[in-house]
Amino acid sequence: MTTAPNADAGDISVRNVWLACLALYAIFMTAAIALPHEVLWMGTSQLPGREDTNWELGLAETSQNIFLAIALIMAGLLLARANTRWMRIWLGVVFLGVLYLLGEETSWGQHYFRWATDGWFAENNDQFETNIHNTSPLFDQLPRNLLYLGMVVGGIAHPLLKLFRKGRGLIDNPWWWAPTMACLPPVIFAFISGAPKGLDKMLTNAGVEAWTNGFRLEAFIGRASEMEECFMYFFFVVYLWSLGRRLKFRSANHS
Repeated sequence: MTTAPNADAGDISVRNVWLACLALYAIFMTAAIALPHEVLWMGTSQLPGREDTNWELGLAETSQNIFLAIALIMAGLLLARANTRWMRIWLGVVFLGVLYLLGEETSWGQHYFRWATDGWFAENNDQFETNIHNTSPLFDQLPRNLLYLGMVVGGIAHPLLKLFRKGRGLIDNPWWWAPTMACLPPVIFAFISGAPKGLDKMLTNAGVEAWTNGFRLEAFIGRASEMEECFMYFFFVVYLWSLGRRLKFRSANHS
């Protein structure tokens, strides 16, 4: 299989993406050390109609929603300008996927517009929210695992293979589809951010004394999974930003 020439031409700066991820990680870690965890992860308001803390309005959850909102706008703009059938199909899938994630993360607006949960959601949602990802692992873990698989294959394996195999990656056609090296940093930082939770689970299962007695690395951060999801959603922003720049460059140089 041959590689489409100049597939990465016009791409965004990999260095700047690394710096952006490093800055974001530093902000979260500094906040985790300096701020009460309730401010960083949970916010200060309560769920509508309940006394429980509203997790949706914490710094981490708000950052996730901002990244997803930006990605949704970017996907919509690229979809409107797509000039091939397969590109329109792919960007339509991305748009709907990001819309699903944003809707589910915000419980489709519940925590901002503050309606109480009742009916089917009150009976089937384990957090009493108007979303479906808390009703079944099918709607929670499956989308998350599919996203992680795409990030690993497209964001790590493909660009690294392309680097070391002189331009031949895992997904070379169509030329615009696969992530570029610019998408590697958010994937790496997603793994780094989620590492404390994974290490806690591994060391607890291994019977390490401190962990069986209740010690947790994640206790120093609060909720590592929320920081991890921030970088997972930032991946969408970087991917769409990269795609838009490469499409613009190719259009300008092949017109």
